[in-house]
Amino acid sequence: MDPRKRWRSGFGQSSLVTVVVSWSRKWGRGDRRAAQRLVGLVADLQTVGPGDTLRNALRVSLGDPGLDIAYIRVGSGGWIDERGQSMTAPVTIDGRAVTPIDRGGKPIAALIHDPSLLRSPGRLKAAVDAAALAFENEQQRADLRAEVADLRASHARILEAVDLERRRTERNLHDGAQQRLVGVALMLRLAGNRSAADAALAAILTNAAGELDGAIAELRELARGMHPAIFAATGLLGALESLAERPGLPVELRVDVPAPLPNLVEVAAYYVVAEALANATKHADATHAVVHATLTAQGLRVAVTDDGRGGATTAPGSGLEGLSDRVSALGGRLEIDSRTGEGTTISACLPLAERVVAARDPYSLTALRWVGWEMYELPAESYDQLTHEDQRSWVRAMFAAAGGVSHITPRQREWAVGFEAAAGAAPWVLEDLRTYAVDETIETTLALPGMASGGRGVLYCTLRMCTADGDLTADELGRITRTADDLGLSSLLPDLRRMVDQERMLQDQRFEMLVAPALADVPSGPR
Repeated sequence: MDPRKRWRSGFGQSSLVTVVVSWSRKWGRGDRRAAQRLVGLVADLQTVGPGDTLRNALRVSLGDPGLDIAYIRVGSGGWIDERGQSMTAPVTIDGRAVTPIDRGGKPIAALIHDPSLLRSPGRLKAAVDAAALAFENEQQRADLRAEVADLRASHARILEAVDLERRRTERNLHDGAQQRLVGVALMLRLAGNRSAADAALAAILTNAAGELDGAIAELRELARGMHPAIFAATGLLGALESLAERPGLPVELRVDVPAPLPNLVEVAAYYVVAEALANATKHADATHAVVHATLTAQGLRVAVTDDGRGGATTAPGSGLEGLSDRVSALGGRLEIDSRTGEGTTISACLPLAERVVAARDPYSLTALRWVGWEMYELPAESYDQLTHEDQRSWVRAMFAAAGGVSHITPRQREWAVGFEAAAGAAPWVLEDLRTYAVDETIETTLALPGMASGGRGVLYCTLRMCTADGDLTADELGRITRTADDLGLSSLLPDLRRMVDQERMLQDQRFEMLVAPALADVPSGPR
C-alpha cells in the first residue's frame, strides 16, 4: 500500500480533507506548497527509519531549522526529547517560542520554534493538526525509549550495588577471617615443632596445618571471585593477565585497550573472560585458549576462544546466563559460538558511546546541584546529565594532574573523596576512589566520556586538593606545571593559583571570625 494511503487510513480521511481544505483557503500559493510537502513528510513517518523524525519533517515544512519538540513523559509528567532523554520544561525565551500540543484535550507535547511562526497562527495550527497522530505516536516511542533507558539505568545501579557489596565482602574476608586462619595455621606449626617428642601428636598437628592451608587457599579463591580487586592496582590489562596466569590452562592474551574505561565496562569484561576460561578449564577439556580485547566503533569487544569439545549453552541459572544479564544491563550483547567438537568462542561487545545516565535519587541530585552552584554558579540543569561515572573520572583526572595517584598524600585523597561525597557521588564511587591505585596520564583521563572540556576545572580542583594539607611543595608545583604545559594552559596557572590562595585566606578569616570565638567560649572542663 502507498504510505500516504496507509497514513490517511490511520489519521482519518475526513480529518485530512478538512486540513487540506483549510490550507487551501487560508494559505497562499507558497504556503500551500509547504503544506503539501508536510502531508508527504508526515505520511512517510509511518515507514521511515529512526533517523527521519517528525521533528525533521516539521523543520523542513515550516522552514525552521532550529525547531524542536518536547514530549510529556507518560505517568511522571516530566519532559523528554525524541530519544527519551530527560530535558527541562520548555519555556518561551529570547529567540524561541513554545506552542503546546494537545491530543483529545490532553497535553502530549510542545513545539519549540522560531517566534516568527506565530505571525501565521493558521499555518502553525494547520501543521500541528496535520501531524497530530504523528505527535502521539512519537510521544509513545519517546516514552518507550525512556522506559528502556530507565530499565538499563536500574540494571546498572543494581550492578553497582552488587559490585560494591562484593568488594566489601572480599575486603572483610581478607582482613578478617583469612588473617585469623593464617594465624591459627602458624600456631599449629609452632605446636608441631615443639611436640617433636610425640611423633603421633606432631603428625596430627602437621596434618591439621595442611588442611588449614587448603581452607585458606579456597577462601582466597572465593574472595578473589567476589570482586576483582586487582583493578585498583593494575587496571583491565593487569586483571586479565592475572586470569591468564592461573594454573590449569595455557592462555594467550591479545589485548589492545589503550585507555582506562568506565568501571562497569571493565568489570563486565573481566567477568566475561573469567567465566569463559573457567568453563574451558572445568567443562570443555580445552588445552589452549586465546583472549582478545580491543576497542571498536561499537565499544569494547572481548572474546575468549578455546579448543575444547564445544556444546556450551546458556542454561537457566548457569554462569553464562548471569553473564548475559550483566552484559545486557550495559546495553551490550553476549554471543556464544560453540559447535560440538569445534571449540567455543564467547564474546561480548560493551558499548562506550551510549552512556547510561542513571536517575539520581533526589538528595544526590540536590547535593550535586548545590556544589555546582556554590563553586561555579552554573544553572542546576547543567548537572542533570552528569553520571556517577563522570564524578569518578573527574577525580581520576585530578590524581593524574597531580602527577599520578602515587604522589597523592592521604589527606589530599581524603579531600578528593570528601569533595565527591559532598556532590552526592554514589557509595561505590567513594569506595573506589579511596583505594584507586593506577597512575594515569592527564591525556588518558581527559579522553574518558564526559571529560573532553574539563582541563581548566581539573587544574583548579587539583590545586585545591594539593593545598588541602598545606602549601604546595616544589615537587607538587612542578608536576602540576607540567600538566598545565601538556594541556596548553600554562598562562592560566598563575591566575588559578592566586584564586586558590585567596580562597584559603577567606577560609582563615572565617575561622578567625566564626570558629575561634566559639571555641574560646567552650568550657575547658574540670582540671
